[in-house]
Amino acid sequence: MFVINGRYLTQQASGIHRYAFEICNKLHEMGVDFHVAIPQEINPDYKFSFKTVKCGSLKTHLWEQISLPRYLRKIGNPLLISLSGCGPFNYDNQIMTIHDVSHERHPEWFSKNYYRFYHFMMPRIARKAHAVLTVSEFSKREIIDTFHLDPDKIHIVHSNVPFHNKPTKEEILNYKPDTDERYIIAVSNMDPRKNFIRLAEAFNQIEDKTIKLYIVGMKYKAFNTPDLQKINGENIIMPGFVDDEALQKMYQNALLSIYPSLYEGFGLPPLESMTFGCPAINSDIPALREVSGDAALYVDPYNIDDITAKINLLAKDTELRQELRLKGLEQIKKYSWDKSARQVYELAKSYIK
Repeated sequence: MFVINGRYLTQQASGIHRYAFEICNKLHEMGVDFHVAIPQEINPDYKFSFKTVKCGSLKTHLWEQISLPRYLRKIGNPLLISLSGCGPFNYDNQIMTIHDVSHERHPEWFSKNYYRFYHFMMPRIARKAHAVLTVSEFSKREIIDTFHLDPDKIHIVHSNVPFHNKPTKEEILNYKPDTDERYIIAVSNMDPRKNFIRLAEAFNQIEDKTIKLYIVGMKYKAFNTPDLQKINGENIIMPGFVDDEALQKMYQNALLSIYPSLYEGFGLPPLESMTFGCPAINSDIPALREVSGDAALYVDPYNIDDITAKINLLAKDTELRQELRLKGLEQIKKYSWDKSARQVYELAKSYIK
């Protein structure tokens, strides 16, 4: 038996929360003996069948650093796995996950409190943990370079798309948009590294002025939110949070997606885009090259004219969009929650007493 750190269930789901949630779902389907330790209150949007146990009366980081280890000691110090965030500082029998080290590479993107907390906690917990999970070869190299960990201690367990009602290849290739609106979709949190100000400037230069740009995402206190007043234009729409069903439809109806991020450990939106047959334009950065392979167009995220040119190209070229759809459908076959959950379970068995 092992325990999973359930603090992620208190938060609105973004990429790292989805990662933890979907692996828990798959471990439950596999019949694995585990439970998720949680604070007294969690986000009601999560629907699940895996076992949870409430412990402690504290919230947020205080719950993770005080209530959670106290509970673990009470039940015999079982193995703890944290699939998002660091885990407790004063607990040794654990496996942690580091999705990326963006706060170390670019502290200016984050609030001072966020940076200080993770700058102190992350390397110290990583050194004492049995193992560290991460989501890509790129992130593994970054963790080794930044925290000087033994490469054998770091295990790559890929993320995947959180959607369960995935269309078949035939459905994607035969899909007809149910709207006359021609638009581009960009999906991400309102985080400076997502590069939305440059994207807006590039979009405002495109040739076809009938195309709209939807920037879908939320603001988080952890990030130094970019000046949203600079993300403006007659055809730029920022709807905020969009639920899974609506987001799936937006991908399916979109002309193309674009992800001009400056830094990623994995990069989930391009994979989501491919899943629903939406041709993708990505930043030419290592993690996105690793995740998307040759199934996307790539741009220099610092070059506004390059972003504009690639949007113009893909918006006009029907054959190229179809080529990228087909390549995307092959690329997504490399990722599986079943495989990721099995990797976590096999690693966990190594440390269960």
